[in-house]
Amino acid sequence: MNSDNFAITDSPADITPFDPTLKWSPDLVDYSRHPAYRGEIAGASAGLKGKALLQFTKSMLPLLVKRAIRYEMIPVEIRSPKTAGDFIKLLGAAGRNALGLHAKMPLDSAAQPVFDVLDRDGCCVVKMDEHCYEGLHSISRVHFARLEERRAATAKGDRDFDESRSNVDAREHGNDLYDELNRLLEESGILAAASRYLGRKARLIDVNPQINDASDSFWRTIFPDLEGAKLPASAYYHRDASGGDLKAIFYMTDVGPENGPFSYVVGSNKLSMSRLDDLIAEANDHNGLSSTNPDARRRFAALPAKLRQKGAFGNDLEDDAQLAEQIRKGVWSITGPKGSIVLFDTKGVHRGGMVVEGHRYVITTVIG
Repeated sequence: MNSDNFAITDSPADITPFDPTLKWSPDLVDYSRHPAYRGEIAGASAGLKGKALLQFTKSMLPLLVKRAIRYEMIPVEIRSPKTAGDFIKLLGAAGRNALGLHAKMPLDSAAQPVFDVLDRDGCCVVKMDEHCYEGLHSISRVHFARLEERRAATAKGDRDFDESRSNVDAREHGNDLYDELNRLLEESGILAAASRYLGRKARLIDVNPQINDASDSFWRTIFPDLEGAKLPASAYYHRDASGGDLKAIFYMTDVGPENGPFSYVVGSNKLSMSRLDDLIAEANDHNGLSSTNPDARRRFAALPAKLRQKGAFGNDLEDDAQLAEQIRKGVWSITGPKGSIVLFDTKGVHRGGMVVEGHRYVITTVIG
């Protein structure tokens, strides 16, 4: 890390880190007593149970392939081959991942502070100086302009999450942005710390400019059919349905308490969860059964109890639950000036920006 251009912001001292002895189990989210699910569980027909199980099974099979080849570790521009050469690159990357043909990286001493905080908390905040920020801001403006146009074409209050962000393809018009982000990730020590944390040489995989404002509704109305249902304190908290990569979020505007600060439950990267339970939760996040709309809830409730698990569990967690208490005590709501970089383990418990005032511009990057 170049200490002249980058500085680490530590987590607040009054936070109680996640209890590492708490082991994940399906019982941590009690669907049998939840008002949005208990009736559906009791009333599920045999036919609906069969349909739900089939939907789950059809999503699990491709997920197993993705995990075998560590799909999220393959750069986005390689995942969608357009030529025979591209397809060979995809097969090569998948094969290397499946066989674990990656050299372990020694940690540069300059990156040690970033790694130490990331390893301890699951999340680390690095602040870049004004000069670094201005360079990134200049290069990223064209990508945010495209996203602004796309958002303007959608109705306010009716946008889903994917309509708030875009993907930058390095093959088309993203080389300058990728180059600048790679430079910042290297100079800040983030890439070296990520390599040590992942146990392999890490690289920039995906780049997603994102804009959120108070008109976004994807996090607000979670049970649209239940009159009077209030937003739980743990709303939108989740673990990513991925193969265990890292993300780095670049704040491109100042982010205060009302501007949708990213939140992370400190130490939740150490949550003990079996590989089977993790796969079950990921499958339901991929197949749509983790949604809280009425149809998805009916099908989810029709699954066997062992399969009623989600990575996106926060919307279903009642405020008096043990896991909800762990989240409340351990959450770090990361406010900060533009130029802040939030590096985190996506398997820790976290949630993105829930903007209630103003707007938030960020660039979310995947490191794998």
